[in-house]
Amino acid sequence: MKIGQTLCLMGMLIGMTCRIAPAQTLTAAQARTDFTYLKRKLDLLHPGMGYYTPRPRMEQLYDSLYNRLTAPMDYLAFYHNVSPFVTAIKDGHTNLNHRKNYIGKQTRFLPFYIRPVDSKYFISHNVSADTSLQRGTELLAINDRAVADLHRELMESDHSGSDGDNLTGRRQWSLVQFADYYAAWYGSADSVSISYRLAGDTLVRKTRLRCPNLSTFRTVIRRRYGVELNQQPNLSVRVVDTLTHTAVLRVASFMGLKKRDPFQWAFNRRLKQAFKQIKRDNIQNLVVDMQGNGGGVVLNSARLLRYWMPKPFRMMEQEEMTRAARAELVTRWNPLSALNFSLQYKSDKAGGFSSRSSQRRYRPRSKDSFTGNLYFLMNGASFSATTSVLAKTLDAGMGTFIGEASGSAYWGDFAGHFKTVTLPYSRIQIRIPLKKLTHAVGPDRANGFTVEPDFTVARSYNDLMTNRDYVLDYTLRLIRQGVVARKPIPFRPLQASLPLPPVQE
Repeated sequence: MKIGQTLCLMGMLIGMTCRIAPAQTLTAAQARTDFTYLKRKLDLLHPGMGYYTPRPRMEQLYDSLYNRLTAPMDYLAFYHNVSPFVTAIKDGHTNLNHRKNYIGKQTRFLPFYIRPVDSKYFISHNVSADTSLQRGTELLAINDRAVADLHRELMESDHSGSDGDNLTGRRQWSLVQFADYYAAWYGSADSVSISYRLAGDTLVRKTRLRCPNLSTFRTVIRRRYGVELNQQPNLSVRVVDTLTHTAVLRVASFMGLKKRDPFQWAFNRRLKQAFKQIKRDNIQNLVVDMQGNGGGVVLNSARLLRYWMPKPFRMMEQEEMTRAARAELVTRWNPLSALNFSLQYKSDKAGGFSSRSSQRRYRPRSKDSFTGNLYFLMNGASFSATTSVLAKTLDAGMGTFIGEASGSAYWGDFAGHFKTVTLPYSRIQIRIPLKKLTHAVGPDRANGFTVEPDFTVARSYNDLMTNRDYVLDYTLRLIRQGVVARKPIPFRPLQASLPLPPVQE
């Protein structure tokens, strides 16, 4: 994920809050009330309780954590006590968030970004006053704790962006937002001590660095790394190789391009413009870059698929929710909400509700459709609606996938509508998905629990030092060698994938 996206995500995390909240101590009774309230809401609303972790195991874990709440504890300790229960659901859309104002404009963050190479961690961007910590500095420890141990703990503390036992999503997000994860889990700190090795040196050094607030972080990083902040806009097309007629379509998000656009017309217009350009430039190899695309509106992902799917298709096999979820969609202040719910959902055999619109079929576009070779760049942060695109394309027997496994499951996920619940005393918030979305895909076409890459690509030390898009570079080599995992299938029965040819280095 690029640095500009990281800054945007940090801004989203901080939001419009203005200060660090004062310390808070919860009584044992308050902590137990909050935890009981949390479990009750999850049991009532979440459509995936017991899906990845069996319910008996969830009950056992709840009892164990509940029985620890025997004495007053501070807010952060309670947050740590709640986290394992939420994490055990193993759902990347279920997010445990701090109370409002806990993270604010004065929260201080680690003054660097880190990136892994093999089993080591290196500073890639430094905003501290110590300018000797240049790119390629190996980071060994923070406050005398090995970085690998810290990273492992942060990965275990938050399951956001990663479904089931898949690790790529958690690894990706916890590294890209390492400073955010660190502040959220360990709290804000004015400074930290670090142990490190400078590039090309074997001497282990130690120093203390002051931690900046978000405003200072942004100012310094833009001044030092401004050239790297320039990002390709969403749904932009750039020709990267005229000899092989290759272009890159950057799909950074499936969220709407405008705030007030319920029918997503702006997204659709931009998509049409992109594929008109692709056809005009006679592109034969299209690289669809969805690295770091956390998802968005399913309608928009379906619109993208229409440009290469060989025949009419459905996005979802089924959309389900619990009976209690109805109360979150039907409100007293909106007299039409009950009618709207009845039009969209019906009772199912499990005692909940299922969508009436899950059988909607999308027709391939006849105009400006793409019939050449498709290459998909993906990583663990390719999540939710992005995995839906990848899964549908794989199910159709199309595409070559490069990078690392996506964050969501091939079968589908828990998403659609969401309810944010605030615990009564701690004010900790949890976002609960209300729908179980099952992709309309054949299980026999899966290449793993998630959508797995045909070619796994990892960062090298040279990639780190040059800030190179190493996944794209690898893909362009495949294209120049004529390597494809699955040929385009223009309106004919789906065929089995052919064995992959070896890649010539």
